[in-house]
Amino acid sequence: MSDTQFEQLVRRLEAYAPKHPTQYKLKVALVAALGYAYVLAVLGLTLGVGAWLILSFKDGGSNHLSSIKLLFGLGVLAAIILRAFWVRFTPPTGYEVQREDAPRLFLLIDKLTTALGTPPFHHVLIVNDLNAAVAQRPRLGIFGWYQNYLLLGLPLMLAMTPAQFRAVLAHEFGHLGHHHGSFSGWIYRTRMVWSRLLEELRARDHWGSVLFTKFLDWYTPFFNAYSFVLARAQEYEADRQAARLVGPHAMKDALASLQVIARLMDELYWPALNRRTITNPTPPASHLDELITMLQRVTPQDSIQKWMHEAMQQTTNYADTHPALADRLSALDQLPEKPNAPEPPADVPHLRDPHEATAATYYLDTHATATRAALDRSWAESVAEEWKQKHQEMAAARARCQALSDKSATIGLSIDELWEYACQMEALESDRAALPLLQQLLAKEPAHAAANLAMGRLLLAQNDQSGLQYLEKALAADREAVIPACQLASGYLERRGNHKESMRYRVKAQRQRQQLLDAEAERSAIKPGDSFEPHGLAAEVIDGIAGQLASKADVQAAYLVRKKVQVLTSVPCYALIVIPQRAWYELDAEGSNQALLEKLRTTLTLPEDTYILIADQLMKHRWINTLSAIPQSAILSTHTTAS
Repeated sequence: MSDTQFEQLVRRLEAYAPKHPTQYKLKVALVAALGYAYVLAVLGLTLGVGAWLILSFKDGGSNHLSSIKLLFGLGVLAAIILRAFWVRFTPPTGYEVQREDAPRLFLLIDKLTTALGTPPFHHVLIVNDLNAAVAQRPRLGIFGWYQNYLLLGLPLMLAMTPAQFRAVLAHEFGHLGHHHGSFSGWIYRTRMVWSRLLEELRARDHWGSVLFTKFLDWYTPFFNAYSFVLARAQEYEADRQAARLVGPHAMKDALASLQVIARLMDELYWPALNRRTITNPTPPASHLDELITMLQRVTPQDSIQKWMHEAMQQTTNYADTHPALADRLSALDQLPEKPNAPEPPADVPHLRDPHEATAATYYLDTHATATRAALDRSWAESVAEEWKQKHQEMAAARARCQALSDKSATIGLSIDELWEYACQMEALESDRAALPLLQQLLAKEPAHAAANLAMGRLLLAQNDQSGLQYLEKALAADREAVIPACQLASGYLERRGNHKESMRYRVKAQRQRQQLLDAEAERSAIKPGDSFEPHGLAAEVIDGIAGQLASKADVQAAYLVRKKVQVLTSVPCYALIVIPQRAWYELDAEGSNQALLEKLRTTLTLPEDTYILIADQLMKHRWINTLSAIPQSAILSTHTTAS
């Protein structure tokens, strides 16, 4: 199913669900049950065949050795299916707070739990995210016995007023209230079952995987479409439930504030923190203290208005189950305000005044300092190695920039050096430092795809519409640039309210993404029955590959051909088929073949778009017969056949 077909199906379901809510939920449950039914049918068939084989032993009417082998394979497949149904969820991590540590917080939790009918929480964790979430962890896999977790982001609590935080929390509780949470949780766990089952089968490369892959290729898109509609409907329902408690205006203020706070951190906080890797070899002792300092500054009103305007221009799409902000606010406008509620202020959002109490200080009280210190330590430890590596890279980049600057002042820079210089200057200094270098590069090579993409990205970030021209040049020059260029253009046009043009770029990106998926599917499934032709590579390239393979003692022979493909025909698809060196008594060399494949993938230097296959004992002779008919396909034959 293509992205376009997926969207069309979701649109039809979105129109159907409000008119027939009960029937819609029933359909979702039936679609989910269909997956279970198929797996149980395969499991039943597997056990039935196994039972028939066992009974046939008594009659003596079968080849016992072959039957035992088949019975063993069926047993492995049955075990894989049963293990897949026992889905184990990793518990969330964070700094756990107890009732005696934060009585106000737990009083709020108690009130929301009672008002919304949510189950009690076993663990309340403070985490390092700009978010709040509820999570259910089934201790018995799909069989239930849930542990309920409440995850509260300390950055969120530091940025919001108590009232805004209360509204966000009410929304999250709304996901579990009034039985909506249990049903969606079941749907979520069902998706996990299919993922786990497929992972198990692929990891073992078991012949039984064919029983599931074709079914899942058909089933998964439909199941995702149905669960997508449910998830989106529940976002609106969670907003309504929260607004019933805190009031529609308070809910709108919280949603809008969250959008602005996220932009504030993305554009001011994180870039400033990342730039410190240039000068500091270790991360700051308290990144949360630095966040507090930034939040204490008054955010310019024109920045707030700009970010809100751009957020309101976003339209609801099918890349995320969350509706766009404008749609969520519009839905809340339809709800009546709480009785005796004060006249709401005109401005939305109302960002917290630096002198107002934060949700962190109000709800965590004296425990806020200890919580912040614990999360700071955890964050510093988790990023220490990455920070150190980034600092070393920045030091090397600074030295390289100085060398390139000196060379530029004397003999000038090549195209590759100009591109490197621009990238390094953007990382070390700023976007504006890279622009002159990109302009200089494009004056010499106007069709340079990466430079056009970078130029377009930097100009659009400055609200300069001329960046679209550079993106058009990038996507025309390189197929790899189509998706990122279209995403940048679509996002920019969406923020400016040009939805028609934004959709044009989105459709183009979807088509390119689908084409790449189709091409990958065609290229990753290489079989002896496919059409092949000579590789057409230069002799020195073949000699290099053969030399690398000759050093591998477990490689008996190797063939290199080019597969004839139907998608992206201008891009070659090379197939390197390796015949492993195996002794005749190695009956099950599956593990050895997988290890050889991983070794070759990590150690060989091959032409781009080359796929490696290991021909097992069953397929070896068929591969040799097929490939021997292709001129110049044999590139290595180091040993005589062992069997």
